[in-house]
Amino acid sequence: MKKFLNLLVMFIVIFVTGCGSESETLKFPEFPIASSEIKSEKMDVDVYLDATVSMQGYTTLAAGNVYRTLPDLLYDLGSTMGEIKFYGFGAQIQALEGRNYRQFTTPTPYTETITAISNVVDAADTNHLSIIITDLFESDADWSNVVQKIRSKFFENHLAVGVIGIKNSFSGKIFDVGLNAASFDYDSYDYPYRFRPFYILIMGNEFNVRYFMEEFKEKQTLPNDTEYLLLVKNLSALSNSLSDQEVLEMDNLFREDKFNLTKDGIREMGVKSFNEPSTFVLKFKRETPLGACPFEPSLKSKIKVFTQEKEAWKPLTENEFDVKIATSGEEEQEISPDTDFYAEIKPVEDAEDTFTLKLTFTPGRFLNPDEINFVNISISPTSKSYKLPQWVANWSMVNVDVSPNDFDGTKTVNLTRVLGSLKDSLYSAESPNLINLNFVLYER
Repeated sequence: MKKFLNLLVMFIVIFVTGCGSESETLKFPEFPIASSEIKSEKMDVDVYLDATVSMQGYTTLAAGNVYRTLPDLLYDLGSTMGEIKFYGFGAQIQALEGRNYRQFTTPTPYTETITAISNVVDAADTNHLSIIITDLFESDADWSNVVQKIRSKFFENHLAVGVIGIKNSFSGKIFDVGLNAASFDYDSYDYPYRFRPFYILIMGNEFNVRYFMEEFKEKQTLPNDTEYLLLVKNLSALSNSLSDQEVLEMDNLFREDKFNLTKDGIREMGVKSFNEPSTFVLKFKRETPLGACPFEPSLKSKIKVFTQEKEAWKPLTENEFDVKIATSGEEEQEISPDTDFYAEIKPVEDAEDTFTLKLTFTPGRFLNPDEINFVNISISPTSKSYKLPQWVANWSMVNVDVSPNDFDGTKTVNLTRVLGSLKDSLYSAESPNLINLNFVLYER
């Protein structure tokens, strides 16, 4: 059971969508199908470099210095995705023409005293990949404003945020620490155990955020401690089409292909009887993306049902149910004829990272037998079980009211709160889905 629970750090998005009406121009509800799930063949990249004086110390030592290689690395990586532009920012944002971005490998441009990340979020183009390089030193009020803007501009539009943390050599001044806003010098020397973190925030299309993080990991070859966090609606890097998955069983349901939707990964399904339980069993292979948040095995399922009215969809009902976590050797549960909804996830024996999903529901409990029904079934971790990776707590400094001699420069002040607020903001905007099923059911 323990092995299975560990395997549940997964990210599954499956679309089972279809239709069955006399009109071949049937329009589907837009909310379940996020544009972020579509691969972008080309995406322009905007890089925003924090020009405040607190960043200067990352440029001063030669040993263990990823930071000084970063402008060229980002240019090379971003150029493979589309057009790349660089900006410096403090209180305001300034475009960096030509190769002026390379000045940020030296102490010279770090003269700003205010870090206005909120202005960067305002300026970010959601059709581009926006990358912010910063040390995440923000006041509570400033960061709260940043999180609210990221939620409304990115999370509520099905877009993603990635975070890369890198420990780098540092010799310089640290500002605004503790209740008295102390400033003091910190020197890591050439000792990796004293290196100081900085962060890369990546915001944009889900696929491209994942691609950037994976490419960065491959191309950044220095041995510095590097960690990843991915905050995204969909918790899997697998295909969003059921055509790549194996259907093991369908009871009281049957396939339809009246509208030739298979090419789009869409499936329509008919129901033999709305008064009898319907069962759908799917086998899938898990693929956890880089930086995905872990979660404890506490899952919930939400069902949203719409009925067709002319060319619109009218919400019919919305319900939540628990999801059963089963072990591989456990016997199947007997399903009552009057079952509203039952969902079970079980590992497949002798098949690593492979699971079955069993859904059983009585259509008449939710659906209108006289209409075409659009059904969205999502399975998500509960808010309490959806957690930050352990590295965030390890890199976070909670007690900041200390003397300079006691200040731990290898950690970031209140990092758990900073990144935790981003995680909670994603969850409140739309619960990250392990599984997201969209399909149309109708009685024939």
